[in-house]
Amino acid sequence: MKKTALISLLVGALIAILSYIATEANLLGVKTFFKIGFTGLGLMILAAGYFMISFLLEWAKDTEFFKKIL
Repeated sequence: MKKTALISLLVGALIAILSYIATEANLLGVKTFFKIGFTGLGLMILAAGYFMISFLLEWAKDTEFFKKIL
């Protein structure tokens, strides 16, 4: 799952960067730029959310208080 999240993070960043470059070169319209750019941004946000949740779960397992609960 971590590989999938890392790949989606990289693909999202690549999509966002490429859509910006294409817009600056006048290859894309504004509407298309926002559609593609927000898709890339969404992929990056989902991957970052996964990594934050997995980090918090690992941290909670190491804490004595949460060992009793979990």
